[in-house]
Amino acid sequence: MSTRFMSSHRSTFRSRRWAGRLAATLFVSAFVALLLGCGSPAADPTATVVPTAAPTATAVPTAAPPTATAIPTAAPTPTATVVPTAAPTPTATVVPTAAPTATATPAPTPALFPFTVTGTNGREVVFDAPPERIVAIDSAVVEILFAIGEGQRVAATHDFVSYPPEVEDIPRIGDGFNLNTEAILALDPDLVFVFSEGSVADLERVGLRVLYLQSLNDDLRQVPENIRLWGRIVGNPASADAVASDFEDRVARIEDAMAQLGDGPSVFQDVGGLWTPGPDTLIGSVFDLLKLRNIAHDISGYAQINPEVVVERRPEIILASDADAIESNPAFADVPAVKDGRIFVPPGLFSVAGPRYIDGVEALAKWVYPEVF
Repeated sequence: MSTRFMSSHRSTFRSRRWAGRLAATLFVSAFVALLLGCGSPAADPTATVVPTAAPTATAVPTAAPPTATAIPTAAPTPTATVVPTAAPTPTATVVPTAAPTATATPAPTPALFPFTVTGTNGREVVFDAPPERIVAIDSAVVEILFAIGEGQRVAATHDFVSYPPEVEDIPRIGDGFNLNTEAILALDPDLVFVFSEGSVADLERVGLRVLYLQSLNDDLRQVPENIRLWGRIVGNPASADAVASDFEDRVARIEDAMAQLGDGPSVFQDVGGLWTPGPDTLIGSVFDLLKLRNIAHDISGYAQINPEVVVERRPEIILASDADAIESNPAFADVPAVKDGRIFVPPGLFSVAGPRYIDGVEALAKWVYPEVF
């Protein structure tokens, strides 16, 4: 009986020991599965650690193959396939591609018309569209329109316009102050531009649209502004800006070159009959740019100067429309400019405040300062 008891006892002991091992195995498997299932949400990068747990899972089947099926259920956690979901980082590279598009988007271009210009007489002229037929009683405006590629709009001009060569075929309707109103009407212009107010009333009386702007006469730096103005009026601001910017760049280069120099020589200009400009004129601003000391510093605008004043103030250079008239005058024999042969005849460029005016400035600069220009 004791033997039978012992045998039964051993059998019971083995069963309990096997059951204990099975329970332990199941516990370990469940714990591993729980551990694997809870680890991934915390941070995808640590998902790379999950594979290290997999080897321990391979040891479990030796104890209880059935529970090995529990290990793969944890394997989904190697949703290390989730690691690519770190791909949101690449989407960050897509964001910059959107940024250039935003910066490259051009600002809306403002409408050119309607465009309003206030004349020297205070009257407003509103342009709803570019004028197609312009009677331009101003040499500078004619040159500007041709320079910006809009010369075909000039329907007529005054008698003394000589540049560019294309103006030879354009009708003339007066000398600038005395205009043939009937001839202008016959041309059917949609704009008449004048530099003098004298004829404005007569032109408006017959129903013509008139813009009066006084000619530039005091600062060469206003020339680019005038060029841009006409670019707006005729609806071609880009071309006008290119011409105006070239003018400004050339003035800037002269300024840079002059910065290294001190005061230049004294100067007198005779535009004819000893009429000379003061410092508040267009050529006066050129003298300032080139550091030339105008002997007519006490004159405003243009005035006729006494020969004795010229002799007394002894100009070192002279600009003259007629060099012979200066050289042949015995009163000027001892003037330094005459004695040294320093008389410059401008090539007709200082009479028109248009795009070519800068050509005259550069020519004078080279003549006065050949070592610099």
